[in-house]
Amino acid sequence: MERRLLLYTALLFLLSGCAFVSVDLSSLTQVPPLEERVIRKGSGQKILVVEILGLIRTTGSRDTFIQRQGTLERLDNVLEMAQKDKKIRGVILKIDSPGGAYTASDLVFRRIREYKSTQEIPVVGCIVDQGTSGAYMAALSADYIVALPSSVVGNVGVLLPSISLEGLMEKVGIDNQTITSGNLKDAGTPLRDMTPEEYDLLKSIVMEFSSNFMSRVKETRPVTEQDIAVFQDGRVVTSTTGKALHLVDEVGYYEEALRKVESLADVEDPTVIVYRRKGENRGGFYSWP
Repeated sequence: MERRLLLYTALLFLLSGCAFVSVDLSSLTQVPPLEERVIRKGSGQKILVVEILGLIRTTGSRDTFIQRQGTLERLDNVLEMAQKDKKIRGVILKIDSPGGAYTASDLVFRRIREYKSTQEIPVVGCIVDQGTSGAYMAALSADYIVALPSSVVGNVGVLLPSISLEGLMEKVGIDNQTITSGNLKDAGTPLRDMTPEEYDLLKSIVMEFSSNFMSRVKETRPVTEQDIAVFQDGRVVTSTTGKALHLVDEVGYYEEALRKVESLADVEDPTVIVYRRKGENRGGFYSWP
């Protein structure tokens, strides 16, 4: 009996010690503040490296507890911090991206243009690996574009991916019973083949956006009609071909981009900085966060 009492007492003690542990995970979901990292130490004057990396998006995503910003969100944070530093005399716009959403790419272009206009500083683009489609649109915000010898550029234009599952649905016995308020309401749906009218409608939208993109190229680059005749089909080209087509100004590296921005900003031996968040790679110019 005494032994059983001791067992019950021990069990009660263990159960009384059980409790839910409250852990605040909010810090894991918050984006850490930006910090200034020095790529090259120089004088008190600074050149800021602004990075456009990966798929261009307006907003980000969350991987488990890790909050990842979209391109535009991070760019806004970077430029907001940069506006407070009056020692920044120029920008190297580092680009390594295949492009992305049309709206996001357009907004990145506008943000860079607005920043360099209000701050009255030069911007030199440096395409590291890819500077195509929307990423090339972003590069058009620069006063001068350098592209690495191994990089690809161009891909000027717009695409609208579309597939039809109608044939597959017929094979497995699935019917499309979509109800619409108008015959063009579901234009582009993957549940059936497009009608000629729908194709013409969506094609006109794509061509309008593409025309706006091409107009921006003509406004910002010294392209000729002969150049346009080559790249207006949306092709990707090497940096060497891109220079011949006046899509970029120089085939070179970070050092050439730095020399050019130093010249445009009229500064000597500036300190080169980049903004990174706590926990991100310190790295050099070519590293990713």
